Amino acid sequence: MAQDPAEAKTGEPALTFTRRARRAQIIDVTIELLAEHGYSGVSLSQIADRAGVTKPTVLYHFTDKSNLVSGVYRYVLGAVVESVGDAIESAEVGDRPGVYVRSMVNHFLRHPSHARVTIEARIHGNERTESSARWQPVADLLRAARKALGAAESAELRTAALIIGGAIDAVVAEAAEDPQFDAVAASEEIVELIETRYLAG
Repeated sequence: MAQDPAEAKTGEPALTFTRRARRAQIIDVTIELLAEHGYSGVSLSQIADRAGVTKPTVLYHFTDKSNLVSGVYRYVLGAVVESVGDAIESAEVGDRPGVYVRSMVNHFLRHPSHARVTIEARIHGNERTESSARWQPVADLLRAARKALGAAESAELRTAALIIGGAIDAVVAEAAEDPQFDAVAASEEIVELIETRYLAG
């Protein structure tokens, strides 16, 4: 059952077990419906009906549809960070950029609904993420890996990080559109690019 990772940061009194479970249920249902129909094809009434609650109950937890989608996005982002973070932490420093790519793609292959939710939330939710929040962690992985592998110091890795992030997004989006697309093979091509272009020399 989903649990909103941002819940503890609201500054509001902790929800009771029942209300926390209800909130998680609403998030789970919203993920399903967004994956099936997209933002425009989902209403708060539909979400309430599938969750087996009233619309006012949904609005008790989330002030409006955009707020709900943002809450769902934070949950999905938390799940991605946990999954990918665990894989990175268990890898050698020099291998971490490749592990990052593989674990990102694998997460969205295991949870295809998360890919659709991420796209919908970026367009329709209230979340506004700084560009550096997306590329800086990848640049940091590259810099640490280069150092561990004895490569020359590289002052500018922003472009490389943007290319890698864009490639991952494209692979995940293509896999969501075409189940026959070999996303695993595509991720290996990204890893090969990293190893030959960004970690060598």
